Amino acid sequence: MTRDRWILKLSAVGLALALIGGAAHAQAPKAETKAPPAEKKAPAKKKAASPCQGLDEKACGANTGCSWIKATKTKAGVDRKAYCRLKTAPPKKAAAPAKK
Repeated sequence: MTRDRWILKLSAVGLALALIGGAAHAQAPKAETKAPPAEKKAPAKKKAASPCQGLDEKACGANTGCSWIKATKTKAGVDRKAYCRLKTAPPKKAAAPAKK
């Protein structure tokens, strides 16, 4: 009977050490690994400058593809300058179903 208790205690101690050792191993800092050098990516294509960008009000009105946005003041009191911008394209309509 005493031998069974001794084996049980020894098993409990072994289990406790295994759990503590696993927890300590999980908290250990990982060894630093050098990452392979990153491949150079092609530079992103820039959008073409708008034909309306930088035009004054008179020139903007003369261009049919541009519209003049008036100066405004936001609710926070920030002044927005007037500027010329490209008109938005009208939405494309879906093809109508054929009538029978």
